[in-house]
Amino acid sequence: MQSGIHALRESGHVSKINGLTKPSGKSQGLQRQTARRRIGLLIDSLIGGGAERVVLNLAQSFQQLGHEVHVILVRNEIQHCLPPGIRVHALSEDGHPLRNKLFNRLLLAWRLDRLVARIEQGGGAFDFFISNAEDADRISRLAGLPKVFIRYRNSMAEYLQSKIGHRTGLKRLWHSLKWHHHFRAIYGDRHIVTVSDAMQDDIVRGAGVVPRSMRTIYNPFDFDAIRMAGEAFVPALAQPYIVYVARFSRRKRQDVLLQAFAQSAAARTHKLVLIGDAYTDSEKHWLAQTQELIATLGLTDRVVLPGFQQNPYPWIRHAELFAMSSDSEGLPTVLIEALILGTPVVSTDCPTGPSEILTGTLSPWLCQRDDPAALADLIDNALQDYPPIVEATLARFSARYAATQYLRHCCAPARHSPSAERKRLLRRSAWWAG
Repeated sequence: MQSGIHALRESGHVSKINGLTKPSGKSQGLQRQTARRRIGLLIDSLIGGGAERVVLNLAQSFQQLGHEVHVILVRNEIQHCLPPGIRVHALSEDGHPLRNKLFNRLLLAWRLDRLVARIEQGGGAFDFFISNAEDADRISRLAGLPKVFIRYRNSMAEYLQSKIGHRTGLKRLWHSLKWHHHFRAIYGDRHIVTVSDAMQDDIVRGAGVVPRSMRTIYNPFDFDAIRMAGEAFVPALAQPYIVYVARFSRRKRQDVLLQAFAQSAAARTHKLVLIGDAYTDSEKHWLAQTQELIATLGLTDRVVLPGFQQNPYPWIRHAELFAMSSDSEGLPTVLIEALILGTPVVSTDCPTGPSEILTGTLSPWLCQRDDPAALADLIDNALQDYPPIVEATLARFSARYAATQYLRHCCAPARHSPSAERKRLLRRSAWWAG
């Protein structure tokens, strides 16, 4: 993994909030004079993944519109290329400066509050923050930051169900109460921006969270940049191939795609490329299981595992098909990127997002979750005959449109705020969440 601090030093915009390094003020004044808004984007890290690319897309779009953007990381981990001029700050090296979970969160919240205050001394208050990952969601609440908008990106109800599992009786009741409290403590009475329409019902009815405000804004995509990156090289594969780009996680269900591929006629004519890496212990275990399944299915010479790719777009651009097998998503970034690159797409109809992306003539290219046979049929049929991908259907995902929608929503006149005492109680309840 690329050293985050090394990458930031090369860009000239290093900031660590552990008392060792101060932000560069050289160009800060000039940028503030021309910026109309000061915007903070909060995320756990910038390791490889769709959510991280979305944050960088948003950062670049806001900057191109003339605004000053600060990306604030909980963990100093960076794999993606940073757009020029984006200021990046890290609250810690690994997200765990202290072992005790409660005190660790409080310390990170204190560091966040201190960092924001220090930045604001150089040119005024932040106009708003967008939080993009659960650790950042929790820490921003503890820090009491004003005008934080949660960009909620995964199915909350699905996540809740995964935590309850197949337990019965009192254990099921206890876990249900615990995780409902977890979500309400972090997200209750907050401004939430969902990345798909279906997610709004998922949050309110599925998880029982009552937000202060909620609306949908689709993820931003820079069509020209994606297409240009897609022409960077041609993958050195002798045969046509099908591709899937996702970190190795049980939720991404690479096992279903492998079983579908093994059952398909395409396995005789195409290779399957699984791009992605594993970061946590559970993800590394899932990757090991995936490798075992590849061997068990006799696909060792048919499946390619190139790992994380800083530029996955040529792999997608030159693929015959993009196949997604997830059990749950928010608004799957790579599905939209594949369409932008003109690559046919098939997907499981998981909550949430795919059914809002594959609409009209593309809607038949969805199948039920956890059904390898149905996915195999989609793969074979799509390779035979796929409808044209119409540019007009993708306009709602453009970066400029998304950034403009965020600005209009987040800079709207102040909404009704709870009392100071209620805010204090909400923050205190978040200390114990999850």
